[in-house]
Amino acid sequence: IDCQLMQKAVITECSKLRMKSRKMGSKSKKISRPTVSGQGLVEFALILPVLMLIVFGVLDLGRLFHAAITVANSAREGARYGTLNPPPDNNPSIIAAALAEAENSGINIPPGNISVSCPLGCDSGLPVRVTVEYDFQLIIGIVFGNPIIHFARYAEMMQP
Repeated sequence: IDCQLMQKAVITECSKLRMKSRKMGSKSKKISRPTVSGQGLVEFALILPVLMLIVFGVLDLGRLFHAAITVANSAREGARYGTLNPPPDNNPSIIAAALAEAENSGINIPPGNISVSCPLGCDSGLPVRVTVEYDFQLIIGIVFGNPIIHFARYAEMMQP
């Protein structure tokens, strides 16, 4: 048996089959899928509340970190001012310095939430402690029953 003749015969048969399938394919009708008119809209309506919770949750987390950093900076600024102007005579001005730092960052802290103390006494070489408390309200509290997150930060600095 001649292998070369056999290979040529197989190749010509394969090419004939390809040609037939192309001709038959052109005569066949295209199958169309039925249209689904509102499926995308329904899926979007189902996933929208979850997406909104995620978006507002991320926004709340950013706002919470901003408020925590601002409260810590406010306490630090009050303590720094307290080292330069020692308490107890300057407590109102120490509180004013802490409030000014918070207001410059867009956080409104009531003056009653800031306390100034000298844990070991108000003498030279002893620390001044300024404590700032803040109640943070979440945006997504509308969904979860209006939770309020209370946090406090304090800073101590030594008097010269």
